[in-house]
Amino acid sequence: MKMPTLIPIVPTTLNGQPSQMVDARVLHGFLEVKRDFSNWIKGRIDEFGFEENQDYLLAKSGEQVPHQGGMRTVSRIDYFLTIDMAKELAMVERTVKGRQARRYFLDCERQLRQLQQSMPANMTHQRTAISAGQQQAINRQAWADVSGQAHAAFHARREQLLRECLSTPEPRQRIVPLHMVPIWAR
Repeated sequence: MKMPTLIPIVPTTLNGQPSQMVDARVLHGFLEVKRDFSNWIKGRIDEFGFEENQDYLLAKSGEQVPHQGGMRTVSRIDYFLTIDMAKELAMVERTVKGRQARRYFLDCERQLRQLQQSMPANMTHQRTAISAGQQQAINRQAWADVSGQAHAAFHARREQLLRECLSTPEPRQRIVPLHMVPIWAR
C-alpha cells in the first residue's frame, strides 16, 4: 500500500552514491516547529553532531529582491537531509507530527527496499550506465511527480503576487526580471 506523500523525498547523489533526501525547510514546516528555520537547523546540527556531506548537503543561492527603490541580494542556504537525519530530527521534536514524519520515512524506506528486492539484478547495473544528463532528467521528473502540492502552492502564491503587483500604481518597480530569479524558482 502506497502512503500519501507527506514530505517530498528527492533522489540525489551523496558522496557518489544514490541517496534519498528531504528539504529541511519542508520538514521544518511539516513539524510545525516554533523556532525560526535557520536557528532550528543550525542548533540541531550542533546538538546532534550531524556532518555536512554525510548527513546533509548545503545549497547556497542568492536572490534579488526589491529594497527601498532598488534591488538587493538576499542569500539563502538550503539544507537537504538524508532520510536518517530527517527521521532523527522528527523523533527529537517529540510531537504528534514528529512521530507521523518518522513513521512516514520508515515506510518510505521499507517501500524502497521492497522495490529494490523486486528489481531484476541486471536493472541495478544499468542504473550506473546512464549519463549525468539522463540522471538529471530522471531526478527532475521524480521531483515533479512527488512535489505536486508544493508546485500547486507555488503557482497559487505566484498568481497572488502577480495580481498584487499589477494592482499597485507602479507595477514595474515590484517585478523582478527573469534573469535575477534563481533557477530553482523559475
